Amino acid sequence: ELHTLGVDGGYTQQDVINVARAFTGWTIDPRTRTFRFAPALHDTGEKIVLGHKIKSGGGIEDGERVLDIVASRPETAHHIAFQLAQRLVADEPPPALVDRAAKRFLETKGDLREVVKTIVTSPEFLSPGVRDAKFKTPFEYVVSAVRTTGASVSEGRAFVQTLQQLGEPLYMCQPPTGYHQTADAWVSAGGLVTRMNFATRLVSGNMPGVTLPANPPPAQELALRIGSPEFQRH
Repeated sequence: ELHTLGVDGGYTQQDVINVARAFTGWTIDPRTRTFRFAPALHDTGEKIVLGHKIKSGGGIEDGERVLDIVASRPETAHHIAFQLAQRLVADEPPPALVDRAAKRFLETKGDLREVVKTIVTSPEFLSPGVRDAKFKTPFEYVVSAVRTTGASVSEGRAFVQTLQQLGEPLYMCQPPTGYHQTADAWVSAGGLVTRMNFATRLVSGNMPGVTLPANPPPAQELALRIGSPEFQRH
């Protein structure tokens, strides 16, 4: 639902159960914190996933077979193509672009480099309708603001605090979906005020661990640039 077929991927509850059975025994070694397969924990019975029979008596290859099955589905191609186009182009990417990217996914057996290439070399990628259509996430905004100032950073705690205030604490997303990539999650009066306050503090040189270049532009001019509506988008 989240990472391959999507919500409308054509699977049943029994498919979900059999996929879970196929991955039994896939675990983490508590000593090395690396992957290991535990045969004694694996369900070796026959499984049917999306119409494909996985014979009984298998082991780690059951899970690998499931990955091959879902990766080859057109629903997976479309779902991943949409997610990439939404991330790179627009919150509501052009359907024709998504279709071409999905087709490329299937043609290349899931080569994401080729899918991304299809998206970024498409006429839609730089068309007026989608240019600067993406609203920066808090992380993107903070990183681009620091780069714009030309500051050197020796300590990042102040940025971690800012991301917390903006609603995107670093490495702390609880839902498995990850942080939102669409504007509706980040555009709010309070969020914009917090961004402007961050911009003012950044250019004033009052952030611990941040050193501005020797001859920076005037602080007010730089703050207005970083806090402007245009700077919020990419």
